[in-house]
Amino acid sequence: MSGLRCAPWWARRTAVTYAQSRTHSSMSTSETLQQLSSPDAKRLRLHRALQQKIGTTVADDLMEFLPPSGWGDLARKSDLDALGKRLDLRIDAVERQIVELRNEVRALGNLRHTIVLTGASLAISLFVGLGGLMVAVVQLTGR
Repeated sequence: MSGLRCAPWWARRTAVTYAQSRTHSSMSTSETLQQLSSPDAKRLRLHRALQQKIGTTVADDLMEFLPPSGWGDLARKSDLDALGKRLDLRIDAVERQIVELRNEVRALGNLRHTIVLTGASLAISLFVGLGGLMVAVVQLTGR
């Protein structure tokens, strides 16, 4: 396994799986390849065939260009563009909600201000009214 440290990611992954399966059984190489998960087995078979046809160095270089889990897992530019548009729409919606919340908070602040002023006006009116009533009572009773 020490030779695997310099190997590319695909070779390490496949070789580790291969080495683990070899330690647990005494099967032949072809039987072990059949036991590997399908993508790993295909990748290992492809690499071995490429090594025989075009040499180890070129086969390694070619395998480096393959994605780790298949072409279906890669995002295309159009996928990223569509995702960007959806995110922009969501961000715009959140910004509109923030503006609405700020307006509501301002309205509540204005309402609080109005309530305080109204309460103060009522208190002043009540005191003036009570003061006038006390003056009237004093004048009527003569005290």
